[in-house]
Amino acid sequence: MRNTFDITFYCRKSRMNRKGLAPIELAISMNGERRFINRPVTMKPEQFEKHIYSKTANDTKKYLESVEISIKNYQVQRASEGLDFSIDLIREYVKSGFNANYSMQELWNDFFTSFKKKGTTPRNERKYELVMEVFFSNILKPDAQVCELTHLHIVQFERHLKAHFADSTAANMLSKFRSIVLFGMTIERIAVDPFKGIHIKKKAKEVDFLSAQEVDALRKKRMPNERLERVKDLFLFQCFTALSYCDMASLAPEDFQQNQFGQIYIEKCRAKTKVLFCTVLFEDAIDIAKKYNFHLPVISNQRYNGYLKEIADLCGIEKTLHTHLGRHTAGCYLLNRGLPIEVVSKIMGHTNTRMTRHYAHLIRDTVFSSIAALDKGKADSGKNTITH
Repeated sequence: MRNTFDITFYCRKSRMNRKGLAPIELAISMNGERRFINRPVTMKPEQFEKHIYSKTANDTKKYLESVEISIKNYQVQRASEGLDFSIDLIREYVKSGFNANYSMQELWNDFFTSFKKKGTTPRNERKYELVMEVFFSNILKPDAQVCELTHLHIVQFERHLKAHFADSTAANMLSKFRSIVLFGMTIERIAVDPFKGIHIKKKAKEVDFLSAQEVDALRKKRMPNERLERVKDLFLFQCFTALSYCDMASLAPEDFQQNQFGQIYIEKCRAKTKVLFCTVLFEDAIDIAKKYNFHLPVISNQRYNGYLKEIADLCGIEKTLHTHLGRHTAGCYLLNRGLPIEVVSKIMGHTNTRMTRHYAHLIRDTVFSSIAALDKGKADSGKNTITH
């Protein structure tokens, strides 16, 4: 199909500011569609009309001619390369300062440089790198021009992510790509938001944990060999301290300290986030630490998770035991025991209490005991009521 294409310039009085100046607007018409684009040049509307209708050359006419030539050259270039040419592409090209030679790879490089300057962790950097690897492998190549990025590409990327990743992971990856696009808009390399109309829905994070009965069953069960007994102790230590596996694995005897109240505690920075945490050891955790003379028998994370599956079968626990479940169990238990969320956040080494709220699931027994206490309070209150 042959494209109908036309360029018109305006300087409307209705757009004048207090100084009587209005922006020069570029109107692009193509196949029945029309887009207006403001240029950074302003002038008085009457002066604009005088210049464009003048029979002699002037700066205004030269400027408008240069804009028109740049757009038509861009059209010819894309046609010669067998690439699509649309009104949105023209708009993005003009908004980018007539720079079509800015690739997706350059956008990613500029974003990543800015991202690292703000301060982040290698783990978080790797998440963004993975997003771009998936995008470059399946949607647009690294050498594709940023002005080629459209709403359709975002839709295709979203579909691909949902087809190959869990819903929460797909939403997080799409959100990260959205950050890269917003950066491109901020530095004026992307003129039209390709995410317009797309809503990224993140499901609430569900945190699983063991009940008090399941922890008790695990504690009482004797393992058939020393290997599983050690792994059971490590998992219970997590349930009693809220330590992640990598933080537990890095513990040394000198990390176990004693305060003025005689409590044994651990205070250090988390390996993952470098955030300081402070956890006081309950008696059960102290017994496990003393059993190994404060040298916990840690093994690799992979082997640990494998052995936990065996232990779950032996104890009749239907939930999947893994390195994070012990930490989740401790977080839920502490919150249900009435500890302020700020205290639990400090124990778990969270950067903010919003992260800790994921663990704020009321255990059924907490509901029962709370109602029972309320009923008992009413009964006691009734006994002391003076009747006449």
